[in-house]
Amino acid sequence: MGLYGGLVLPAYLAVCALLVLVGIATMIWVPVHRVLKWVVTAMWIVTAVHLLAVLAILIGGHSAPIVLTLGYLLASVILVPLLGIGRLGEPDAAAADPDPHRPVLAPDQIARVDGGAAVIIGIAGAVLAWRVVILLGG
Repeated sequence: MGLYGGLVLPAYLAVCALLVLVGIATMIWVPVHRVLKWVVTAMWIVTAVHLLAVLAILIGGHSAPIVLTLGYLLASVILVPLLGIGRLGEPDAAAADPDPHRPVLAPDQIARVDGGAAVIIGIAGAVLAWRVVILLGG
């Protein structure tokens, strides 16, 4: 639990905060979208490390409620693929779906959608990590 509380959790929360800040910056200034893509990659990595660390704690015999802990952990993993959701509005994605009512977004709109999603997911990820810590008794 010491490694989790001293390294994994702070790294996860730092990336969540960075995701929120870069998401806001992307919505304000579109060229930051390139930086957001790197932060999204970092979020994938820290989420995987977070998942493995909590699973190791639970397998190690921790007395946390398993169903709730795994539920919050699974929710934090499910959030990550929503990062970059603006790709669904790209012309290539719209061409794959012949629905004439499917929106095609301009590059700046895609960046702003990604920025908004990053803000929401960064906040939600931090809240879910907080709940896991509470359940682990931290």
